[in-house]
Formats: sequence, structure tokens, C-alpha cells
Amino acid sequence: MHTHTTNFQPDKNPATENQDKKKNISLTYALWVAIGFATLYVLAIGKNILIPMVFSVFIWYLINVLTSVFKRLRFGKKRTLPVPIAFTGALISIGAFLFFSVHIISTNLAEVIAMAPTYQRNLVRVIEQIFANLPLEEPPTIRMLIREINFTSMATPLARGLTGFLGRGVIIIVYVLFLFLEQRSFGKKFIALANADRQDEIKGMITRIDKDIRMYIGIKTSMSIITGILSYIILKFIELDFASFWAFTIFLLNFIPTVGSIVATIFPSLLALVQFENFQPFLVVIISITAIQQLIGNFLEPRLMGDRLNLSPLVILLSLALWSRLWGIAGMLFCVPITSIAMIILSHFQQCNFIAVLLSRNGIVRQRE
Repeated sequence: MHTHTTNFQPDKNPATENQDKKKNISLTYALWVAIGFATLYVLAIGKNILIPMVFSVFIWYLINVLTSVFKRLRFGKKRTLPVPIAFTGALISIGAFLFFSVHIISTNLAEVIAMAPTYQRNLVRVIEQIFANLPLEEPPTIRMLIREINFTSMATPLARGLTGFLGRGVIIIVYVLFLFLEQRSFGKKFIALANADRQDEIKGMITRIDKDIRMYIGIKTSMSIITGILSYIILKFIELDFASFWAFTIFLLNFIPTVGSIVATIFPSLLALVQFENFQPFLVVIISITAIQQLIGNFLEPRLMGDRLNLSPLVILLSLALWSRLWGIAGMLFCVPITSIAMIILSHFQQCNFIAVLLSRNGIVRQRE
């Protein structure tokens, strides 16, 4: 006689199932928060290694963008430049720009520091003229503050920072070289890490990141060059000291969203204020540079960029504050592309899609091309 036994599993209580789901959701969010803080910690302590790497990726992308541009150039009827020639032209262009940058910094920065005491005395004179025309007696604290201003001490750390960055040039070049050696295998490696049913999605994500960042770097670099050239023409016209240096500074600061354009306007305007004996050059500089920044930054650049990056302006400001805290000026330069990449990646994970929506400007997140 055989006895049959059946395993009887009582139905779970709905209340218990809801509690389990809530616990799982809470654990998932806690895990993501822990991963976020761990990532920020690694970014902070590893900045000496990561910053040169990020600069090398920027240069690598810029060379690829220029190569694509040169490949589209036509000569004759239907012939285009071969890839090796286009790549060589891109390398020569980047090399010439880096040589020009080093030359501008090395030849002008020392002279700026040497002229700092003269500018300081002129600043005192300007402030005294302003208070002489006011019906108020100058408070003692203002005079004490002016005496405490030391342009040499403010310019010296800038010189050290730029010298240190140039000292990392060899490391950046080595990184760029290895990036080109590994360039063809990047996509294959990322796709191989994914499951078979998600490989098409990962491939689309990589394609979108590549297109968006190439577009951002290409347009932003072009707009920054135009801004720098127009600013140089104006500064040279009014015979401002070190016009090429300030135009180059404006070009670099234009990569920093919002804050960069403000700082780029303040520096040459203050120099015009202390260099000349009247206020006309100061007004010309501040009005013209502001007009250029507004025209290019608020009209021309958005028309070319469109809604491709789709980042919220508030998110850009918060990202600027966060990355400047982590990596200083380098973080300010790269906060937009890094945040854009993060939004694209997060949009492909269901648990993190809401973060991508919050980062976006209009709440619409594109997951596929």
C-alpha cells in the first residue's frame, strides 16, 4: 500500500507580500545611494589619476571629430580625403593648438604677474576717484581692504596650477596613444559584458553616447573658438594689455557653463578699468564681451545643439557645483558631458530611469536612437 504525500504551501498573506516588496525597494534605493557615495569618494581621492585621463579622453574625442570633418572635405568632383590623411591633419591641428596654448601661457603669464603691482596701484587710484565723486566719505574699511589686495599673490597660484597642468602633458599624451590603440575594441568589450538579449540595447546606448558627446565637443569647441577670436579683435582694438592671453582665457572659460562666461567677462573688464585713465575702454569691453557671450551662448549655440543633451539648467548648475568641488576647474570643464553620459546610462536601467527623468530638461528621456 502506497501513501502519497503532497506538499501543501499556504498562500502568502498579501500584507506580508507588500512588506517584502517595500523592503526590496528600500534595499535597492539604499544600495544605489551607497554606490553613489562610494563613487564620489573614489572620484575625490583618485582625481590625480582621473583628471589626466578625462583630459586625454577629451583630446581623443576631439581628434576623432576633426578626423570626421576632414574626411568629409571634398577635392575634385567626388573624391574625399583618405582616412590616414584626415587623421594626420587632425593630429597636426591638435598639436598646433596645444603648442599655441603653451606659448600663450608661458609668454604672457609671467608678464601678467610682473605687471600685477602696477595694476594694484591703478586699482587704488580708480577706487579713490570713484569715492572722490561721491558725496560720502570713504569708510576706513574700504581703504584697508584695497591695501590688502595683492594681485601678485592671486596670480601666483594660477601660474602654479597651469604649470602643473602642463607638467601632466606627457601623461595625457600617453593616455591618448593607448586610447587610439584600444579604440576599435571598446564597443565590443562593452557589448560582450551584457546579456545576449540586451546587446542591441547596449549597442544603441554606446552609439548615442558617442554621437552626443562628439556633437557637444564639436559645437562647444567651435563656439568657443569664435568667442575667443571676436573677443581678441575687440581687446586688440582698444589696445588692452595681453589681449591674446585674455582671448585664450575666454576660449577656455567658455567651456564652463554659466559661470565661465561671467568670469571671462570680468577679467578683461577689470584690466581695462585699471589700465586706462578713463572709463570708456572698460565700458566697451564689458558691453561687447557680454554681447558676444549672450549672442553665441544663448542664441547660436542652442540652435546648433538643439535638444540633443536635454539637460535641465538647474541640473547643470548643481552638476557644476558638485564637480567643481570634486575636481576643481577640470570638473567645471567636464561637468556637462559627464552628467549627460550619466543620464543616458541611467535611462537604460528601469530602477534608475526616474533619475534620468529628473536630470532631463523636459522629462522626456530617449533610450534608443
